[in-house]
Amino acid sequence: MAVAKYEQQTTIANEQIADSKTKIAGAQEVQRIIAVRMKEIATLMARPTITAAEKAKLTKEEEDIKGKLEAQQNVVDTETKNLVGHETNVATLASTIK
Repeated sequence: MAVAKYEQQTTIANEQIADSKTKIAGAQEVQRIIAVRMKEIATLMARPTITAAEKAKLTKEEEDIKGKLEAQQNVVDTETKNLVGHETNVATLASTIK
């Protein structure tokens, strides 16, 4: 009976691992997209013909996406921490079952 309970907990922990990995991958993909846009903005702002209005608009966009980049990094950091905890939990359960 106890072994079945540990196996169930292991299944749940493995699902949590998969969920954390999915969240990390998603956040990293968003970070890559944001990084591309940041490079585009830098290129546009470096043009000698840029107007003040265009520069202001691009500066605002850059500030906005820096916030989004930070939010995605927070997701990666949090989920990485969670992932370590879930993996430790699985290892503990595995040794308990044996």
